[in-house]
Amino acid sequence: MMSNKKYIIGLGCSWTQGEGGYPDHIWHQYNGRPQMSLRKECDYHLREYEHENSWVNQLAVNHFPEYTPINLGVKGIGNYGAVHQLHFCDKVDWDNSEGIIIFMLSGFDRLDLFNQKLRYDDGKDDFYSNNEFMHHKWRTAWPYANGESFWNCYAKDLWSEEFVSAWQMMALLDVQNFARANGFKLIVSNGFNQVCNGDVIEYLREHVGSLVDKFNWEEHYLHNNTDYKAFVQKLVWMDGLLDPDHWGAFHEVYFKRDWPAEYLTNCEGAHPTTKGYKVIADELANFIKYKGHA
Repeated sequence: MMSNKKYIIGLGCSWTQGEGGYPDHIWHQYNGRPQMSLRKECDYHLREYEHENSWVNQLAVNHFPEYTPINLGVKGIGNYGAVHQLHFCDKVDWDNSEGIIIFMLSGFDRLDLFNQKLRYDDGKDDFYSNNEFMHHKWRTAWPYANGESFWNCYAKDLWSEEFVSAWQMMALLDVQNFARANGFKLIVSNGFNQVCNGDVIEYLREHVGSLVDKFNWEEHYLHNNTDYKAFVQKLVWMDGLLDPDHWGAFHEVYFKRDWPAEYLTNCEGAHPTTKGYKVIADELANFIKYKGHA
């Protein structure tokens, strides 16, 4: 009888896809600013570097080589879209596989719906599906009235902290159910959310009450076992560019730089460098071993 194939599956936004994890020649090619979204240019040619240096790949290659990494991260999406990427993953035979789903929480304010047109082959392999659908299939809004109808509607008629918190809980409960149904372990971590100084459980409980208890935080949540509340907090500490108690100001400090720091880049939003993604992978590996998940 053949044993099940093992996978490490990464869910999240650009912090999962691997934005910022570029080799030196890419940084030099773009004079320290390789973020294609600011140029409104296609970034597909960078994805091979992003996937190779992402925490998803480094976790498998450096710590659990018997596991195949599957990177479902998509730049810019929120948590609902990140979780539901699982339904577009054609590379895994769920009935004959096992492994770990790792969900790197994206921004809480992001609201995901599908694009009007999402089903066409643009000739670009996304590395996780049969390419029937676009990689960028999600239309994501922030709660800012910027003249774009979807964003305006969200900002004026939908957004509230209760709405945001309930939306995050739907994503968390959906991924918990998916992992249980398919016999996969689940880990959830916080990439960069600063709500309640990074204490997302406190924030969610404040706004949705007992709904938060339907998720098994003790079993799944990395930061119940760390001295930092978000990975960006740890990377800021390691770079030493900010007062450790004021890590929430990371974007303003890093974006002003002409070149990335050691662990975080200078791009819009700031992202881990290749070394930053290695730190994340190492921390996840410690938690996986602690929990006996692999």
